[in-house]
Amino acid sequence: MMPADCECMDLIHWSPEKAVQGVLKQVQIKENETITGRVTHVLSPESVWIQVCLSPTGYSYVQMLGSLTDNISDTLGRKLHNLRTAVIPANEITRGTVCAVMVEGRAYRGCVEKVGTDVHCVRLVDFGTLHSVEHLFTLDNYYQTLPSLAVNCSLANITRLPEDGSCWPEEAAEFLEENLKDCLVKVRIVSCQGDKPSVEIYTQPASGSQTYMNQQLVYERFAAWSQSE
Repeated sequence: MMPADCECMDLIHWSPEKAVQGVLKQVQIKENETITGRVTHVLSPESVWIQVCLSPTGYSYVQMLGSLTDNISDTLGRKLHNLRTAVIPANEITRGTVCAVMVEGRAYRGCVEKVGTDVHCVRLVDFGTLHSVEHLFTLDNYYQTLPSLAVNCSLANITRLPEDGSCWPEEAAEFLEENLKDCLVKVRIVSCQGDKPSVEIYTQPASGSQTYMNQQLVYERFAAWSQSE
């Protein structure tokens, strides 16, 4: 489920003074909802990372995230003069550790995917992308009020072609990347069962009709309809 409207309204005007302490949770979605999102990362049709931009009622998570990210960057900027107090100690870093990281001079919220000796693999929880970083910074609890916005989804009602065996062809991911990367899309949640939501993705062109991307993969011979279609 999405947060209640009153919670969304508070988060639009997010500030450290208003935020309460909490644990970072993923944005919640419901079956049969349609949300506006942005495709940020594609591994295969079974692993498409979508950043939730607008709730079904129209509240802008992107606006909230912009305010929050600005505050994290400002806070880290003040802390960086003393790395010892800002950096998470190595013995406290485990898989799943929530942190702040600097990528190209900007601070982002992250979660550790793989612990390394000097460099760690961190997923940006609002974008879904993986980055190798050396320093992990403490993410104050009040920066965890806004749920993480990147959701790993699987395209609904399609399956691999028999000749592709157990792996999706690289061309399928490349096709999705070329047509969807960083574009605003409409996402209908078909099912929330299993380890990731099953979705339908529709493009939002400036003019002309929208494209049903699940169907487009079938037309391009990168996928076949599953039996449930």
